[in-house]
Amino acid sequence: MGDSRIGSPKTAIFLCGSDSISMDDVFRGIDMAVKSLLARPRPMKKLKRGNTGEVRPVRVLRELRQALETDQNQFGLFWLMEHLRFTRATFAHDQIYSLLGVCNPREANATLVRYDLEPEEVYKRSAMFHADIHGNLEFLGLCAPEQRDTLCSGSPGNPVLRAFAGPSWVPNWHSQRLRRCLGLSHINHEETFFNASEAIPFKPSFDGDHLTVSGVLIDRISSIADFCPRDRAPDFSDANSKLYQQYLDFWMTPVDEPAPYSDAVSRAEAFIRTLSLNGIYLEPVPFPDDIPTIFYNWCNGSALCRRLEAYGFKPKSSGTGPGEKAFIRMKRLVSWDPFITSKGYMGLGREGAAIGDEIWLVGGCSTPVLLSPSTVGPLQYGVKGEVFLDGFMFKRQFVESSHQDSKVERIVLV
Repeated sequence: MGDSRIGSPKTAIFLCGSDSISMDDVFRGIDMAVKSLLARPRPMKKLKRGNTGEVRPVRVLRELRQALETDQNQFGLFWLMEHLRFTRATFAHDQIYSLLGVCNPREANATLVRYDLEPEEVYKRSAMFHADIHGNLEFLGLCAPEQRDTLCSGSPGNPVLRAFAGPSWVPNWHSQRLRRCLGLSHINHEETFFNASEAIPFKPSFDGDHLTVSGVLIDRISSIADFCPRDRAPDFSDANSKLYQQYLDFWMTPVDEPAPYSDAVSRAEAFIRTLSLNGIYLEPVPFPDDIPTIFYNWCNGSALCRRLEAYGFKPKSSGTGPGEKAFIRMKRLVSWDPFITSKGYMGLGREGAAIGDEIWLVGGCSTPVLLSPSTVGPLQYGVKGEVFLDGFMFKRQFVESSHQDSKVERIVLV
């Protein structure tokens, strides 16, 4: 393919090489897949607004078809890739190249189809285009250590399965361990759930494998729980599970230093907001103040609820209005590691978090990011994905915190 640029013709979608398929055939296949999925009797296959489980890619395909039919195909490439991340191309390059015909035309036109480059270089260039075109670094939330596993490079006649070798700030789109990204996952691709870093300047600078960003240090991890093996996902669906008792024992123990939570009730509410990821899997996302009541309705009558009541927690409403919603997919918590910071904050980090890792607000990333500082040579940071830290998920919370006057630093990600 050389240096030829890919356009977005209405009559065909270019997949790879010289092969192409008409748009009519593509959407005929999409219709067949959608009808097959929706024909199944299982409730989880119903297209409900709050459902973000297995049916989510189907919604994306429907929105994609509607946008293309009205000539409004402005979907960001990374937004599409995050939503369709369980679709695996044979070669790592095609995780990107196969979507160029249906993504934002600016990204399609900027992307050179280069099979002579290593996949890491292709992914890195796409990250740079994303930052320039969309004005954000949301992809940093994807960059947990777990997804730096394998990819398939080489040539069609000689495929090579090997470890991902790109910079820590570049997502491995070919990984089967990519998790849902809070900053990219809103079904309305022009919105984000959070705006934690909105007060931080967005001034990224790319130099080879180095990415220099603006950020504010919030805290460091001082303790990480070890009671969350990855095979216990079903336990999260049961509010009587001993797993939740372990969360309570870990997070609700007062710290020696002045705690960020004024009393047991405020600590219990922080526990609820953190464990529920602030209702992230509900749509529209509830207000933080509504979360404790929604959570209470979910666990009412359980051992977890009784312990929360013992701390003095009471719902602020009788269960009407937004409190009538119920949480879904709590078992997604299996891919998060609970931690406590040196200042006593409770939080959740992606797999691979370690004691001493730092929590930063980075300009252009709507959620806090976990960074691992280097121990030798000049100070540089490895990216470990997004962090959920109650009290720092929104600009308003940051501005009202003691960090509002913190100095914005320029740091190098490698």
